[in-house]
Amino acid sequence: IRRIEDQAFDEAIDRATSLIHQAPWFAEAWHQRAVAYFYCENYDAALRDHQQAIEINPYHFLASAGMGKCHLRLENRVAALECFRRALRLNSGMEDIRAHVVYLQRSLKEN
Repeated sequence: IRRIEDQAFDEAIDRATSLIHQAPWFAEAWHQRAVAYFYCENYDAALRDHQQAIEINPYHFLASAGMGKCHLRLENRVAALECFRRALRLNSGMEDIRAHVVYLQRSLKEN
């Protein structure tokens, strides 16, 4: 987390990868590596790691939200909406995610 905060994304990826090798059942390691991949604009890798975090911990709302953000960057609004809705079901207090849901619902209705 500190490496990501310091924008040392490659180091964050290396450290998370090491932790994943030691404790592959630790969902947060997968999530943090996904966040670092996202900032490196490697959205496919970020999606895979977020998905792994959710498989380990189905209640990981930040991983669901992260998947939605990846799908937005990959211009898949339908998948993004689905992920954001899941995140809100898990944590209804995420107002930034709620704003994404409202925006996506409106934009998808217009098309």
